Amino acid sequence: MTKSTVLPLTFLLACVFIAGCNSGVELATVTGTVSLDGQPAEGLEIEFAPTNPGVTAVGLGFTQADGSYSLHYPGDDNAGAPPGDYVVRIRGAERDDAPMLKVANIYNTKSELTATVERGANTIDFEVTSK
Repeated sequence: MTKSTVLPLTFLLACVFIAGCNSGVELATVTGTVSLDGQPAEGLEIEFAPTNPGVTAVGLGFTQADGSYSLHYPGDDNAGAPPGDYVVRIRGAERDDAPMLKVANIYNTKSELTATVERGANTIDFEVTSK
């Protein structure tokens, strides 16, 4: 094999490998609402950290004005998270247009929140407090 055929062949194999890795992840849609002290909260970051062995990606989302969120799987523009059990962390996110909201530590750094994502569509709501 010549150098001129090895390089294109290597590139082709790398593309097939990358495409194969991304296509093997089963995602379930995850949406819901977050209320802070009884009110819909805009500008909170919600993180689903897997507790399952073999699942390494975190689902992330941000709350909108009505408190709604949807998770997105990192590395792709795919909505959702792999089915399984998660520790959920909710915290204030940096925003230019408003002060960062405070969420009690039991919902973020020392989170006691958990959730199970099932296959298909999931609606998971949370009520958190600032104290």
